[in-house]
Amino acid sequence: MQVVASAISSERAALLTDFIRHEAAGTDALIALENGEIIFEYGPTDVPSNLHSGRKSIISLLFGIAQEKGLLDVNSTLGELGIDETQTPLTDVEKTATIAHLLQARSGVYLASGAETQNMKDGRPTRGQYLPGENHYYNNWDFNVLGTIFEQETSLSLGVAIDNWLAQPLGLQDFHSSHVIYDSDTSSTQHRTYRIHMSARDLARIGFLVQQGGAWNGEQVVPTDWISLTTQPFSKLSTRAYDGYGYLWWLNSERDIIAADGWGGQYLHIDRGGPFVLVNRQDTGNSKLGYLMFVYPSHSNDPLDVYKIHDILTGQVR
Repeated sequence: MQVVASAISSERAALLTDFIRHEAAGTDALIALENGEIIFEYGPTDVPSNLHSGRKSIISLLFGIAQEKGLLDVNSTLGELGIDETQTPLTDVEKTATIAHLLQARSGVYLASGAETQNMKDGRPTRGQYLPGENHYYNNWDFNVLGTIFEQETSLSLGVAIDNWLAQPLGLQDFHSSHVIYDSDTSSTQHRTYRIHMSARDLARIGFLVQQGGAWNGEQVVPTDWISLTTQPFSKLSTRAYDGYGYLWWLNSERDIIAADGWGGQYLHIDRGGPFVLVNRQDTGNSKLGYLMFVYPSHSNDPLDVYKIHDILTGQVR
């Protein structure tokens, strides 16, 4: 693996490369922007790969655009939208959850869903334990149902929406609408899991869009007030890397970072006020065989590595 490009000092580039190769838990591709310009690029940043839970932050942007277009209202309830589960029907209380509650991971609906980790299953509250809006629980049911709602209300597939509303305005270089892939397993739920594949350099452009308050080359792609709203901490957390959660965005108040975070080392870290946008990617495989090769032997990953990279860029680590 070689450094693809660097616009920083050779000393700084060497320090970053050494950290990525010998200390970081896992990096196949990394790209750093400073004020929207690429200053460091490592590995195949042009190869689309699975964002895993990083997909959710992309969906947050789509909902902001859709609401601005008048295609949906995030205050609409599941009952008003006709959302239910055929195998495990929702209760009347659960149907009072709004799109906003789902975007905040505060729906109060605690049902099985696709692509759940064991931690999600083990930590799921008892059904009916909390009212909608009362409790934050990182719940794939919420996130997958958002895909159902978006496509129902806009009459667009997620892939087409990303292509039309983000890829084309931002000039994404590697994304295609076919890079949104749906799982076929609906044994536990009727709401499909969708997987978004995107390259590191395209994800970095989306990060810069967020950093610029939703604007790109003088065009307001995502409403500014939506970016401001959705990157505020609606839930206080206490994790190693983040202390807040907005509308499908992770937050670190000490560093003033907005983040997308996906299993297997998929990180987009955005300095809220600039100047840096950092993207770290690991390729977890585009097939079951590729996935098994990734997890055995186990590949670790750590969002704190991205903070270390940030500190190297700012000169705090020498």
